[in-house]
Amino acid sequence: MKIEDFVDISECLGGGVFMLLAQGKVVFVGKSSRAMLGKLANYNSQDMPKWFPRMIFDQVLIRKVHPDTIDQVYRQLLETHKPKYNEYKPITQAYQQIERRI
Repeated sequence: MKIEDFVDISECLGGGVFMLLAQGKVVFVGKSSRAMLGKLANYNSQDMPKWFPRMIFDQVLIRKVHPDTIDQVYRQLLETHKPKYNEYKPITQAYQQIERRI
C-alpha cells in the first residue's frame, strides 16, 4: 500500500466540532475542547451504558475550531441543522449533598 491510499485524520487529535450524518442528513452535532477522536469512538461503541444514546450514522464530518469559538460554532450548527439526537437529555442522578465535618 502507498501512503497516498490513506486519509489524514490529524484534525481529530485536536478540539473542534463534529457532525454525524445518516444518509446525508445531520443527525447529531458534537463538540470537544480536547481530542475529538475519543468522543467519536464512543458514539460508535457497543460497550456504552444503556442510557447513552445509540445513534445510527454512516458519515462523520469534523472541523477544527479555535477553543474560543467552539461554543459559538456549535450553537450555529445546532440552529442550522436541528439534529434529532441532540434533543436527547441524559438521565441525571440525584445529587445528594454530603456534610463535611472537620
